[in-house]
Amino acid sequence: MDADRKQQDPTLVCTCNDLYQKDIVEAIEFGEDEYREIFAVHGLQPRCGECVDHVLQIVGKAD
Repeated sequence: MDADRKQQDPTLVCTCNDLYQKDIVEAIEFGEDEYREIFAVHGLQPRCGECVDHVLQIVGKAD
C-alpha cells in the first residue's frame, strides 16, 4: 500500500490496483458485496490486503 497516494486522494481505496470508492460502489450496485468479488468485477485481484477494512466499511460489513 502506498500511504502517500492514499492520503493525497481519500477516494483511493486500493493503491495496489488503483481501486477507488466509485469502483466499489459500482460493484455493489452490480450485486457484489464480498471483498474478492468486488475486485473481480473490475478484472482485478486483491494483492497486499491492506484495503480489506476500508472495502468492508464501504460495503457496510465492517465490525
